[in-house]
Amino acid sequence: MDIKNMNTSEMQGLAQEIREQLIEVVSKNGGHLAPNLGVVELTLALHKVFDSPKDKILFDVGHQSYVHKIITGRDKAFHTLRKKGGISPFLNPEESKHDAFISGHAGSGLSAASGIAAANPDSKVIVVIGDASIANGTSLEALNDIGGRFKNLIILLNDNEMSIGKNVGSLSRFFAKLLVSKTYMNIKDEVRTLIRKVRIGSRVSVILKRAEHSVKQFFAPMSICEDLGFKFLGVIDGHDSEELIETFEKARTMEGPILIHVKTQKGKGYSFAEENQEKFHGISPFDVQTGNVRKGSPSYSQVFGEKICQMGEEDKDIYAISAAMVKGTGLMNFFEKFPARGHDVGIAEGHAVTFAGGLAISGKKPYVAIYSTFLQRAYSQLIHDISLQNLPVRFIVDRAGIVGEDGKTHQGVYDISYFLGIEGFTVIAPTTCRELEEALEISRNYESGPMAIRIPRSTCYDIEGDTDLKFGKWKELEKGEKNLYITTGSMLKEFMAVKDELLKRGIGGTLVSAAFIKPMDEDYLVDNVKNYDNIFVLEEAYDKNSFGTSILEFLNYRGLYKKVYKISLESAKIPHGKRDDLLFDNGLRGSKLVDRIEGCINANK
Repeated sequence: MDIKNMNTSEMQGLAQEIREQLIEVVSKNGGHLAPNLGVVELTLALHKVFDSPKDKILFDVGHQSYVHKIITGRDKAFHTLRKKGGISPFLNPEESKHDAFISGHAGSGLSAASGIAAANPDSKVIVVIGDASIANGTSLEALNDIGGRFKNLIILLNDNEMSIGKNVGSLSRFFAKLLVSKTYMNIKDEVRTLIRKVRIGSRVSVILKRAEHSVKQFFAPMSICEDLGFKFLGVIDGHDSEELIETFEKARTMEGPILIHVKTQKGKGYSFAEENQEKFHGISPFDVQTGNVRKGSPSYSQVFGEKICQMGEEDKDIYAISAAMVKGTGLMNFFEKFPARGHDVGIAEGHAVTFAGGLAISGKKPYVAIYSTFLQRAYSQLIHDISLQNLPVRFIVDRAGIVGEDGKTHQGVYDISYFLGIEGFTVIAPTTCRELEEALEISRNYESGPMAIRIPRSTCYDIEGDTDLKFGKWKELEKGEKNLYITTGSMLKEFMAVKDELLKRGIGGTLVSAAFIKPMDEDYLVDNVKNYDNIFVLEEAYDKNSFGTSILEFLNYRGLYKKVYKISLESAKIPHGKRDDLLFDNGLRGSKLVDRIEGCINANK
């Protein structure tokens, strides 16, 4: 696309075409619609003024980079967005030279941009960051470090006053009102002194207060940015192409670092997205004419949400904590019913964990619901603040395992590995929805230490005749010979779907449902493994430091030398695509799972 030679009228026409393309593709594939509808003009203006890839353009978070992808040579393939082998949902340097840095998690943009700016002094480095992402701890660390350095760095604050969920906390309003500057405070003090010294009427007093407000709005942005070492431009209309181009041209000739405050409307151009920005932030395939998403079976997240509400009604000590994902983790109803006990801390997972620790040490029962991929960001707090004090914080590890279309930055494949490596944690991976509810009941009055309950991004699964979940105990569902299958989490469902095909190939065995990963059922292992030729441990998690690894270590320690096969993910870098397809490709589903088990048995003969 020859944006360089377009006039503003032609760019406005292109913006409309791109919006139509965004709506059409996302309605079929799902994705982040509202954020991208809000940055169409902004992205076009960036590419008109700057020279990508010589000039480096980053997006924090990368889910607002769809327009960038379309106008950097990927428009013909854009219909493959989020599909297996298709366009990535986030910036991906492996996909294009125009993608300067991977960007699936909020908060990495400023740090990466400053590093790139330091290494490329002859290029302009531009990072687009949202008003929620800039309040992230890593972003604040980067702002502090950047100071007056990096003369080639330009920061665009995309202020749409809406992140994944409603922005929370004073820092989310930082750049909307931007704190009071020293200049403002001096003027404010002088105005107050004048009011005290001079007897004036109420009307004059009102006028002075209005003037004070105007002074604040005029001086605060410029002053606070100068204090941080930035040159400030703005606030500008993020949908006015002429104003955007004029501002970017000015910034291109200035020495930085520069901060440009841009106001945009999330979901612009599609009425349903404008009216319900949170719903259309990240959405499943939908009907363009109605904006409705096809309803499916209840998910594990929804089951958790219903159960925590029930428990919250019965127990006033239960608190629920989210890190900007209230709706996604099923907590919306809890927050509405118990506003004093529902806390959304924003994109600040580390703070969420330690905040929960403060509740726990005060005798409350906190439940922290965070996606597995995002909980990785709080690893230090899990160790230092929770484990060392052995605090009974309950972690609902949502989207554990393969997530699907959001790709390698969002797959929740590390949580078993890191929780097994932290002392004191109980780790449960319910194999059914009923077990999830039972695990939550167990957790309610569990005070012996922290607990992690991992749930997949999947619809509910249950089995007939299921027995009650008991702490630290596994369930033997079917009895057989030669082979022992220990399944945890979602892998019970996957194994149940192929067991008949295994029997056709003459491969039977005993099936165990193992919701308790830690503590594992050591008595069951000691009493039973000697009866089998092959032990299979099936888990939807990364192979290293896995559930299977812990079983291997235990058997070795006890002198029980048996062939143990870990049926898990051999790589943690799982690309984007449908969850079921990715499970299949990685040997955890269907015929690939059957072949994998059969291959292990044949190799042992």
